[in-house]
Amino acid sequence: MKKKLIEMRERMNNQLTAMYVGIKGRVANEKGVSTIEWVGLAAVIIALMFALATAMKGSGGDLAETIINKLREMIEGINT
Repeated sequence: MKKKLIEMRERMNNQLTAMYVGIKGRVANEKGVSTIEWVGLAAVIIALMFALATAMKGSGGDLAETIINKLREMIEGINT
């Protein structure tokens, strides 16, 4: 009986260790994370510019429109 309990404990310990190593490997893998962060930041900035253009229609809208046009040119320049 005692031998069987020891074997069960060892199997469980091995399984838990394997799970821990697998999860730790997945969490440590951060490939591409910074790219996603930069894309998210760019999306937020563009959204703010569009909100600025909408808010400034009629009063200073030319400035906001110029900023958006420059951003649009920069983004189109990335695609080429």
